[in-house]
Amino acid sequence: MELVAKITLLFAGWGAIAGCISGFLPRSLSQEQGAFALLAILFFLFYISYKLAPRVLKFVPAEFPGGKWTGGTAFKKGFWGFFIMWLLFWIMVHTILVS
Repeated sequence: MELVAKITLLFAGWGAIAGCISGFLPRSLSQEQGAFALLAILFFLFYISYKLAPRVLKFVPAEFPGGKWTGGTAFKKGFWGFFIMWLLFWIMVHTILVS
């Protein structure tokens, strides 16, 4: 499997984990606290996945397309997969728990 595909899948998996955690947030939080907690979970787990990706996939930054693992490149390659999976799993888990 190509390195970019592995990176995308890794970010999507972390997004699913973040979405599940976000779906279990307590209903007792106010609207502002809940929104802040959701964004904190989203960005914290995205940052963790960004930092762990080279170690988990065992690649050196020179193997990455473009020759370096920089924030902008990783953001473009991984954020949308992460965000879509986070949103999907957050809505799904929240809906299951509310019904």
